[in-house]
Amino acid sequence: MTYTLEDLAVVLGKLSSYGVKFVVIGDTVVQLALRIKLFTGDVDLFVYEPSPLVEEDFYREIVEKENWGISTTELGTPRIIARVGEKEIIVELYENFMDIEIPEEILGQARTINVKGVKVRVLRPEHYFVLKARQGVDLDKLSEYYKKLGSLDKRLLEKSIEAFPEEEQSLIRERLSSIGISF
Repeated sequence: MTYTLEDLAVVLGKLSSYGVKFVVIGDTVVQLALRIKLFTGDVDLFVYEPSPLVEEDFYREIVEKENWGISTTELGTPRIIARVGEKEIIVELYENFMDIEIPEEILGQARTINVKGVKVRVLRPEHYFVLKARQGVDLDKLSEYYKKLGSLDKRLLEKSIEAFPEEEQSLIRERLSSIGISF
């Protein structure tokens, strides 16, 4: 299902109004950078507080109040099915747990943008690319995004790679090189 920037602002604004502190980390990062009109896919949030794992009841209360739905991600964290009019937007909540590990050096560089009047912290596209390359998933999608974006800040890419253990860095660079990003 597709949704608009306005729909995204409604959902993120509601979560913020309940005191959820988050950074947008998934495909939405690139979709926002590309200034697209219709968004697709889920919205991945790295949540600082309240913890999606420890405070799951907190999120269940939000879902109840908003008449939304809830399930779980592959990692067992909450997946919210937010409703805006007739549309459903899937919002997956993550924190540093199991396969998800985002260094504070990267999270701390998230920028704050205005999404239809809602202030939202969002990773930079370079961070997203490094995270995906580290996971080794969606490399075809990364290649398409790279073509659409046209360029990335190589220094920021390198700095983001260096936030990970040294033994992982060459593989991340190799995967990014495989989609046409040269270092």
